Amino acid sequence: MSADNAHKSRERFAGPLAIGGLVGAGLLLLLVLYPEKSLLKLLENPEVSSPAQQRYLEALLHLRTGDTELVIPLVRSYLAAGCTEKAAAALSHQRGRLSVEQLKTVMALQYELRRQELEWMSLNEPGWEIARKNYAAQIEQMRKAGATSQDLARYLADARRLGDGITVQRLERVLGRDADPLSAEVAAAIALGKGDYRGAAAHYFKGMQTSSSDQKRSLFLAGVRALQSGNLVQEALLAAEVHLTSDLAKDRSILKYLVTLSLAANRPDKAQLYVRRALGYSSDVDKTRVKP
Repeated sequence: MSADNAHKSRERFAGPLAIGGLVGAGLLLLLVLYPEKSLLKLLENPEVSSPAQQRYLEALLHLRTGDTELVIPLVRSYLAAGCTEKAAAALSHQRGRLSVEQLKTVMALQYELRRQELEWMSLNEPGWEIARKNYAAQIEQMRKAGATSQDLARYLADARRLGDGITVQRLERVLGRDADPLSAEVAAAIALGKGDYRGAAAHYFKGMQTSSSDQKRSLFLAGVRALQSGNLVQEALLAAEVHLTSDLAKDRSILKYLVTLSLAANRPDKAQLYVRRALGYSSDVDKTRVKP
């Protein structure tokens, strides 16, 4: 080999080696700067799905093959980015026994994987029926594992939106047989599955009448968000005021949400009032009435 050829050969391999060295150095730096648990907490943020996050998790998982604490945030990151094939591969490499909480999380990720696989296929596309069966099988597995009526109602709404009529019919039979007919969450979820946003909100708000404080808060937010998800922003703001009880009116997180909702409804005056209440300033309750 001539001197020139040898030099070119070194250049050809220097690039990948240098890049690999940088990645390794970057990972090593992270491991030095952050304790392992802190690093995992940093990387598992469900709002983050950047390639950099994925690369760090992949590198860590290469060192600890099949570690569930690494697999879960990596799969969550893949799914947030729509990388279903990578998510499936990562889930298949999971090793070791799972805690109850880990098993619940992994099954939820498997459901999201099957849902996305079906969602991104056309109804008559080759492979759609296989994806539908995989999706239905995942729901059945979760039902046998103890999915609640509320969970099944959510799956029903998803199945209807995905065009999986067979799963819709099966879940409707199961819910009709097993669900508590007085469950506001189930009734609302079924209404949402049909695109009835007002009906869903009505179920949530009705459920507030006989609920505990924590349940009342959850139902209130679900009802307002149901209207908002149907692009009924003005109605959502009006309903929020009508159903905002005295105890909920002291909840700063709810008040902050109402500030955002007011701005979305083009009501900066209402947003200002909710800001004042969140900051603890007294204000005339009647002044917060929303104009229809």
